[in-house]
Amino acid sequence: MAQPTLKQRKTFALIRIFGGMVAALYLSFVVVTNMLAGHALEGELLYSALVALAGYGYAAWYLRELAAVAREERGGR
Repeated sequence: MAQPTLKQRKTFALIRIFGGMVAALYLSFVVVTNMLAGHALEGELLYSALVALAGYGYAAWYLRELAAVAREERGGR
């Protein structure tokens, strides 16, 4: 099977970073808004906060992939 090109790897990483950040920011907004409205951080709200953290982690993981692609483009420096 053919390996993806650097441009394809960069595009895939950017899409995953963007998707992870959008999901995490939306869930963070939901959690903060509900907490400001007086809801306790428990149950579904706690789960939403944990999923938001997972979204930030997902984006950070693929940011590392993007950095590796950039290093390869520069010739391994």
